[in-house]
Amino acid sequence: MNTFLVLMACYIVGSVSGAYFLSRLFFHKDIRDEGSGNAGTTNAVRVMGKKLGYTTFAIDVLKGVVAMAFLAPMLDESIRLFAALFVVLGHDFPFYLGFRGGKGIATSFGSWTTLEPLSGGVAAIAGVIAAKITKYVSVGSLTFLTISCGAMLVKYGGVGYNRWAILAVWLLGFIRHKDNLIRLKEGRENRIGG
Repeated sequence: MNTFLVLMACYIVGSVSGAYFLSRLFFHKDIRDEGSGNAGTTNAVRVMGKKLGYTTFAIDVLKGVVAMAFLAPMLDESIRLFAALFVVLGHDFPFYLGFRGGKGIATSFGSWTTLEPLSGGVAAIAGVIAAKITKYVSVGSLTFLTISCGAMLVKYGGVGYNRWAILAVWLLGFIRHKDNLIRLKEGRENRIGG
């Protein structure tokens, strides 16, 4: 299949916003108008409760799994990890929602753990520990992202152009957490249970 079409398919898969559709279906509201305004797991849990919040997480993870398990193999090995980048881009910037989506952590988790379950799992555990210690979801998210992307660089960074896709996923995650980082610096970030 044409490389462009595969990458666009990854983007479209990523653009399926669980948080948005669940909030519309069950609350007749746009989740981006509630809470932090983010269409991701953390805001979904806060706005819709744990059941729908965790359903949002599962949907977002599944998007990464689908992209890497079914679409990435259609790409040349030298650019295979661009499937992960494009599914995250779809999650973060869904075209039909004015390019206002989530932050890509759950979808990155789904992508990386599909390829490397062990390192992805270790990174996720480290992220959970970091969140519990600091009481900040954002710290846990960025800890996971840094460790998982680092592991992917070690394993796949020397294959073709894949290092650029991995670095782009990592950088995009930090850019999407820009406001969180500012609030952390100023001591205004929301704490878990706070």
